[in-house]
Amino acid sequence: MSGAKGIIFAAVIIWIAAVLEQSISPKMSIFGAQPDFLLIVLACLCMFASRIGGAMLGFFTGLAAGSITGANLSQFIFSRTITGFADAWSRTMGLDSNIVTAAINAAVVTIASQLILMFFAPPAGIAMFVGATIGSAMVNGVLAMPVHALLRRILAP
Repeated sequence: MSGAKGIIFAAVIIWIAAVLEQSISPKMSIFGAQPDFLLIVLACLCMFASRIGGAMLGFFTGLAAGSITGANLSQFIFSRTITGFADAWSRTMGLDSNIVTAAINAAVVTIASQLILMFFAPPAGIAMFVGATIGSAMVNGVLAMPVHALLRRILAP
């Protein structure tokens, strides 16, 4: 994913994820765990990006997430940028890009970004926040499999 086509494609995918996050994510709650479509897209796109691309994807994903929630943008941008950079950097470890790796990657990205967010914007109930984060990580891992399969068809050489 590079060049103008890659930037436009990533922007469209992030915008679609933001729309899904706002419209159907609250209705897809499974035992209190809601999917985070922006983190799913971040995790899947970073599997095809460089470190700088991962940081940029994280920045714009954090911007979209903060804009949707109406919270302080800096906390979302910082947590997603660090997570996107680390996720794109982790692909240099030589892991095979398949749907199982995408599921684990999405779960780890969800937990890492939410924990970073928790330290910069402490929630009222930390135990409930951590429980919701773990549930969301499992849901995101499951939903990342078809997203990764679709993106691999489009982005992989």
